[in-house]
Amino acid sequence: MAAWKERRATALLLAFVLLDTSSYAIAAPGGRPNFIHLMMDDWGWGDVGVYKSPGGGYTRVQTPNIDSLARSGKMFTDYHSTSPVCSPSRAGIMTGRFPGEIGIHSALSPSSQKNREEGNVDFLDPSLPSVSATLQQHGYVVGHFGKWHLGSTETPVAAPLPSAYGINSSFTFDSRDPNQFNTSAQEWPSMSSGMIVDKAVEFMTDATHKKLPFYMNVWLHVSHAKLDPTRQQMEKYLPVSNVCPTPSTNETTCPHLIFWASQTNADEQVGRLVDSLHSLDLVKDTLLVFTTDNGPEDPAVYMNAVGSAGPFRGQKRSLYEGGHRLPFIAHMPGTIPSNVVDHSVISGADWFPTVATMAGVELPASVTSSLSGVDISHVLVSNATVTTRSAPLLWDWQINVTGPCWNRAPNMAIRVGPYKLLQNPDLSRVELYNLDAVTADHKGEYFEAQNVADDLDMQATRTRLSATAMGWWNKLPNTTTHYMTGCEAFPLPVEGN
Repeated sequence: MAAWKERRATALLLAFVLLDTSSYAIAAPGGRPNFIHLMMDDWGWGDVGVYKSPGGGYTRVQTPNIDSLARSGKMFTDYHSTSPVCSPSRAGIMTGRFPGEIGIHSALSPSSQKNREEGNVDFLDPSLPSVSATLQQHGYVVGHFGKWHLGSTETPVAAPLPSAYGINSSFTFDSRDPNQFNTSAQEWPSMSSGMIVDKAVEFMTDATHKKLPFYMNVWLHVSHAKLDPTRQQMEKYLPVSNVCPTPSTNETTCPHLIFWASQTNADEQVGRLVDSLHSLDLVKDTLLVFTTDNGPEDPAVYMNAVGSAGPFRGQKRSLYEGGHRLPFIAHMPGTIPSNVVDHSVISGADWFPTVATMAGVELPASVTSSLSGVDISHVLVSNATVTTRSAPLLWDWQINVTGPCWNRAPNMAIRVGPYKLLQNPDLSRVELYNLDAVTADHKGEYFEAQNVADDLDMQATRTRLSATAMGWWNKLPNTTTHYMTGCEAFPLPVEGN
């Protein structure tokens, strides 16, 4: 077997460091810490400036405020959402569970019939332990601003309101919330980020004046369709000839201009949120994390979707890395070290148990025994750059998708250590990748191009991961499988494109 299949990628990943995994309750200067989960929609790895490579990166989008969070916080290179699509990814964050386990396999629809067709429940079960309800029960005031997408059916059963999940104050969309953004308004496609941050700033200002610790989700609309930036928002990228590939004589805009201008405007609103933390003297008392729900959308679905998965294969709705390996930045000056790049494997399912620990909340065994995620508070506060993870990551995707055949992954995936296995429930399309391997060109095997499932010395690993994944799959509720045909005729990503 070639040497690159056995070596680790020393250019990116350092030697594993074993840390003390005891709990880290955080004593913020002002008392118990505040928490902000800041999440974008449909941003890929390559859509954040600080995640660009030294060679120039994968897009030219400008995100100086998000980049500043990384420089004064901790930037993770191996963070994974619990799903390559919206609703299940959000459910994983809220509950600390792999969403297939709780019957959310794909995007929830307002139509109960469509949910049944895709094997979904109609809404996230409010009786499940969640980060929002748990913190409210322990004295936090809880807010949710922006996208919900955890259930909006009216019949046969009306989806619960956000208040059913321990949320004191909300202003949302894709929900039944009585406080809703008007997504049909003319200004929504250009001003949504600012409108959502307005509500978030109002909430944390009120909580601060009342001397209450707060938790809030700030889940933006950008870069989901529809996007329609103003001329002023596009100004940073003009003239058109600088951005649009081979612009025609009369062309005044193009997908790249629309997409990047919308993302840069969202970045400006991130800066405004952080400025508000400073003005309220909360920045050292508040854990703020930045991430996105899943990988970039396919242009075949929305023509202005020109997001970048960076060096990874896959996109939204794909179980290849580009569908779920995403930016994640943790920021809390004085508690989380600054300007550190961390290569630890972490998951959206880790958020709930981590927040509970940092808030000083001891979750009962009846809750922790059902969690898929693990407490990573020790990872956040450590100066170490790699921490081993014992718990596997598991994903399911059960419906057909559009897009290039090389992004159409099998129906399930499992990650343990450096190894990732994908397969269908009938054990067809078995693919095994060593994500830490060094390829012949001395780059990391991030693109999942070298399938080692049939290598003789990989059979024990293949058998072990396959059995674990199948045991998990067989316990999932309402599985509805559509086998997809993939292909290996993929174009390798090129930096600067």
